Amino acid sequence: MGLERLVLMMETLGNTDVRRSVDVYMVTAGEGTMMAGMKLAEQLREQVPGLRVMTHFGGGNFKKQFKRADKVGAAIALVLGEDEVAAQTVVVKDLAGGEQNTVAQAEVAKLLAHLA
Repeated sequence: MGLERLVLMMETLGNTDVRRSVDVYMVTAGEGTMMAGMKLAEQLREQVPGLRVMTHFGGGNFKKQFKRADKVGAAIALVLGEDEVAAQTVVVKDLAGGEQNTVAQAEVAKLLAHLA
């Protein structure tokens, strides 16, 4: 069955509440930041129940990681480089609109709570 037919059938049955499988995708720059990314992802899962966070483990550059974030349908990418880890910040990028802001890691859960 094609995707279009499935969507039409769901609309007919009144079941159109289809949520994305990933809300937030963690993008890291290098081995030194991967552990910090995993730690932040775990904190977000604890602080915002229902928030679906995926951490990139496949290596690769930012372009590859953003491509993967788009493929899984993430709404937001959190970007952690060495500078962000040192400053305890994270770049929050809206993947639909392209806007991005740097925020303190301690504040990111409040910012993302609406996605859960």
